[in-house]
Amino acid sequence: MASQSVLVERGLLRVVARKLGAGEVSFSNEGVAYDVEIDGQEVLKTFLSFGEAVQFLDMVSPGETT
Repeated sequence: MASQSVLVERGLLRVVARKLGAGEVSFSNEGVAYDVEIDGQEVLKTFLSFGEAVQFLDMVSPGETT
């Protein structure tokens, strides 16, 4: 299993950074992927940048507004 860390949590959704495995292709030098997942159960989408992952999270689970 790849090493990963939770960066953002919103309800059951979270953005997790994980190191790419040997067989995975990366278009950046970082070797990191950002998964938007449902509480560790299912990955909804994977991004190569943290900003894109957070934008997707904002679309599917908008934060509270006051």
